[in-house]
Amino acid sequence: MIKTKDEKTFSDLEFKDHAHHADGIQARLDLDNGFEISVVSMKNREKPFGGLYGNASEGTYEVAVFHKGNLTPLCKYDDVLGWQDKVAITRLMKEVQVNSTAWLKLLQEIRDEYNAELLKD
Repeated sequence: MIKTKDEKTFSDLEFKDHAHHADGIQARLDLDNGFEISVVSMKNREKPFGGLYGNASEGTYEVAVFHKGNLTPLCKYDDVLGWQDKVAITRLMKEVQVNSTAWLKLLQEIRDEYNAELLKD
């Protein structure tokens, strides 16, 4: 993936111990335009219940994106994406940085359509 001069990628994330999971790590990064990415993972193993959706020792992570402090829908079903690799996270970061509010509007429309379908009948 080609990186533009100021574009942030997975390699710009600085991981620290997770504030609430002793076996977890976390990183947050401002992507500009009011967007921030949060990437978390278990350090060495996945918990069967109550853990994070990723295992850093296997190169997988859970990711969320915030816009002006609010979670953004990353798919029509959920606000987080689990078990993402470094390439997928960099692609998501690029999408946020390049298309920002147009990207967010599309995701919100997809979520709204899905919710409307669920509420039918």
